[in-house]
Amino acid sequence: MVGNSALALVAALALSEATWFPKAPSKGWNPISGSSLCKCAPGDHCWPSQRQWASLNRTVNGNLLAGVPVAESCYPGNAYNKAQCAFIDQNWSNATFQANQPNGLSYPIENSCPPVNVTAGQKATGKCTLGDNSVYIVRATCPEDVQHVVQFAKEHKIRLVVKDTGHDLLGRSNGANSLEIWIRYLRTGVEFHQSYNSNRWSGSAFTIGGGYTWADLYPLAKQHNVVVVGGGTPSVSCLGGWMQGGGHGPASREFGLGADQVLEAKVVTADARLITASPHENQDILFAVRGGGPAAYGVVVETTIKAHPMVSVQVQHLAIAPLTNDTNPLLDVVAVLYHDFPDLNDAGYAGYGSWSINQPAPLFASFTSGYVHGFYMMNRTHAEAETAFEPTLGKLQALNGTQLFVSVSYVDYPDYWSFYNTESGVEPAVGVSAALGSRLFDRDSVQRNPAGLRHMIGVIAGAPEEYTSNNFELVSGGQVFKDATDRFSGVLPAWRKAHFNSIVARGWASGSTEAVMTAVHNDITYNKAAAMEAQAPGTGVYMNEADRLDPKWETNFYGTNYPKLRAIKELHDPTGVFYCPTCVGSDMWKENDDGRLCRL
Repeated sequence: MVGNSALALVAALALSEATWFPKAPSKGWNPISGSSLCKCAPGDHCWPSQRQWASLNRTVNGNLLAGVPVAESCYPGNAYNKAQCAFIDQNWSNATFQANQPNGLSYPIENSCPPVNVTAGQKATGKCTLGDNSVYIVRATCPEDVQHVVQFAKEHKIRLVVKDTGHDLLGRSNGANSLEIWIRYLRTGVEFHQSYNSNRWSGSAFTIGGGYTWADLYPLAKQHNVVVVGGGTPSVSCLGGWMQGGGHGPASREFGLGADQVLEAKVVTADARLITASPHENQDILFAVRGGGPAAYGVVVETTIKAHPMVSVQVQHLAIAPLTNDTNPLLDVVAVLYHDFPDLNDAGYAGYGSWSINQPAPLFASFTSGYVHGFYMMNRTHAEAETAFEPTLGKLQALNGTQLFVSVSYVDYPDYWSFYNTESGVEPAVGVSAALGSRLFDRDSVQRNPAGLRHMIGVIAGAPEEYTSNNFELVSGGQVFKDATDRFSGVLPAWRKAHFNSIVARGWASGSTEAVMTAVHNDITYNKAAAMEAQAPGTGVYMNEADRLDPKWETNFYGTNYPKLRAIKELHDPTGVFYCPTCVGSDMWKENDDGRLCRL
């Protein structure tokens, strides 16, 4: 419904001969001349005329959309529609709903037009503005559309945004005063190769043409009895920021990171050329898009990825909760588990989990404080899974029944897709804002100084009233370590020695003041994430699940690869056609308080 109203609006504008400008952002802004070092914005002399926008619309077959806030129908004005507002509010936390909106975002940084629960009688407060969302969106349906938009943005000095599903935590899928390339509907097909013969791979493969999600690809992989390395959340795009930022999933330990799966890619570059990046041509672009960050070197419109033989999976479920109001025993065992993660990983375990000393919803059963994980081994026996965990379980059982409740169980799955569809593949709620920080941990960082590790656990646990959530991802080791020799990998080098990623997050109540949100962000950046960095110096973070305000993002996100990636960026995009926050080359730009993007 929202997309149709936007399409109708831009169609009407295309027929008009009058000059038209979208409303400027509500923040204070001033028109500038075309000779400025800033990107052009509505109202500037360099902003395209209505005729030029209409021409672009014809070039992309009528797929130019005027950007509107997703929840615009909840606010007084011509767009107000109570029924549509109720529908939007009911679906706001649904990832697929957000992905289907031209300006939809799973995790908005600044929600300048929140939904309203009109069903419960809630009234809209404040104004609904476009905020940091795109002014225009092109719903690309073919690589040529992408080429046209890149050329248009380059010629008119417009900030360019690339978005597929909008499943992003760092504000890289939107931008004030921008023109968005929306590749969700660029779908030219998926092809399975039973045998993909090259110098680097002789197994099976898939060629993915456009904005497909893992929900689209996984059934095809199951049909062909193969495993692909994809996201744990099926609504994530196959070739967007997940892959280009490294990409981990349930099969990563066994088969490598998402970026390591890419055999070749087709990319629209800053000069609007469609190129093939492979080990034989445009090798620097291949290196960059295989883990060197998204939306900096070009728009990836097709990839060919590895497919792997089927595996069986043995799963272990562990749940721990304190039996008294004292949470220190819980934090003690979290420290024990973090200490043992490298050993478990080396033994073949991988998996995901979370812990908290207090959160609004129960972690399991009725416990709002505790620890849970789902770990698994592939192509091992049930007995091997139990034996590998025995040393750690012995440490936990010492407190079982006295200070802690400890439950452990095992489930065997005959194939990967039975495991994935039962244990993973769940869509989490989206549409919320939060602050988070993360860190990759190698063996030394959790086993060198146990007292320091326990102190860090206490810091990132936070106070009960903070409702701090901690998540961990034991997704490295195995093939991820072996792929350290891949000379075409742009992945953060720390992945090649880190066993797991730990994430700490805090949210805030809807309608919180700027001061409250800033305080939460500062706590995450300068207290909790800083404590993790102090315990694991010199590693880094997984850029797709990181603190967007990290003051050392160049080092933490990219490590020693940054100079090389920056050189590739400058070679292929010297004028900065592509930009997103914390992406390679973004240190050459500044986003002003009024939303303007200006060259430093």
